[in-house]
Amino acid sequence: MALSFLLFACGAPQPVAVASHSPSTAPAAAQFSPTPSTQPVLKVAGSRYGDIIVDGSGRALYLFDIEREPVARCYDACASSWPPMLAATSTSVADELDQSLFATTVRRDGSRQVTYNRHPLYYYVGDRAPGEIKCQAVFEYGGGWYVVDPRGTRITRT
Repeated sequence: MALSFLLFACGAPQPVAVASHSPSTAPAAAQFSPTPSTQPVLKVAGSRYGDIIVDGSGRALYLFDIEREPVARCYDACASSWPPMLAATSTSVADELDQSLFATTVRRDGSRQVTYNRHPLYYYVGDRAPGEIKCQAVFEYGGGWYVVDPRGTRITRT
């Protein structure tokens, strides 16, 4: 019963409204576009699930548990709901993370997706601000989606 509620809560993304923002804030639509960020730094942040990996702006990152090798399997509708974290030319990880676990994988379109401990990393389109985690431990697109701990493993708590 709880799983079906979470699936409904995490279902198809709602249209993103673009509002007027100051020059220092990216438009809402740009936050969810799978284009390379200017600062895709991986770092650790506290959450209700414990310490998790986030991007440089504090947005939660997820892994797709059917991806057991560093090869992306989330495309099309999946990638619309779960945009990949793409690598910029200069990417680094915070000191509390293991640099040797950081890498990238090439997507079908030639873009490079950030991986950590062999897991391609994704955003959830419904997470609209740093610190939000709205789709943890759910089954969508043939597999489970989980926030990632600093060792690069899934956190299964709901």
